[in-house]
Amino acid sequence: MKVTLHDIDRLPVMGEKKRSGVRTRIGKVVDVVFHPSKPVAVGLVVARRDILFLFRRKDLLVAFDRSTVLADRVVVGGKQAWGGSAAKRLGINWDEAVIWRGMPVRTPAGKALGYVRDAVIDEDDGRLNGLGLTSGIAADVTVGTVDMPARLVKGWDGSAIIVEEEAKAIESEGGMASVAGRATAVAQDRATKAAAAAGRGAKTAAAYTKSAAKVAAKSDTAKKVGGFLKSMRDQIVEAAGPPDDDE
Repeated sequence: MKVTLHDIDRLPVMGEKKRSGVRTRIGKVVDVVFHPSKPVAVGLVVARRDILFLFRRKDLLVAFDRSTVLADRVVVGGKQAWGGSAAKRLGINWDEAVIWRGMPVRTPAGKALGYVRDAVIDEDDGRLNGLGLTSGIAADVTVGTVDMPARLVKGWDGSAIIVEEEAKAIESEGGMASVAGRATAVAQDRATKAAAAAGRGAKTAAAYTKSAAKVAAKSDTAKKVGGFLKSMRDQIVEAAGPPDDDE
């Protein structure tokens, strides 16, 4: 079974059942940590409840291989499932484990490709199955996001997630510009066919020309993107409320 960082995020974490049959609530998942150098998830960062709602408790690091991810919760069980004993069993140092989400991604030659947006991991052993990249909200809207297979991901080098040079060739998907770009390409193709069809009769040529114009009219990138970003800006301002006065 495969899960994503998004799937796991904020899920409640439950311990083993007590004699009463009720599971102890440990906390909730706030992030996933990866091996210091390998593309493998090794643990979950679990935020625990404050004591009497007053005293802040440190986050707990739970071993990924002792965690079972369900649709609505994560169940932890077994010996040496968290903390120092889990780290010793896994042969790692929790202080050296890395939270990948939000980390920069680049090639060995230094080409920056964005930041980690999400990751697909194998629930059984934590192996990486895929990596999702982002370049920021505005860039994702206009250009799109990038997803790449695990075979291109080398791991953490101390400052960034390193991926193979060929990752540069992966095209982004889902952005307004890429959608408009595809529409423009279709329009150009139909216009070319219209020109070729001119020799086969005015009716055929007119049909291709009308089709090309219709597609091109829907490819107004600037209008689409501008309107979307304005809408997003207005929603953010409304949700945030008026800015605080400077003191």
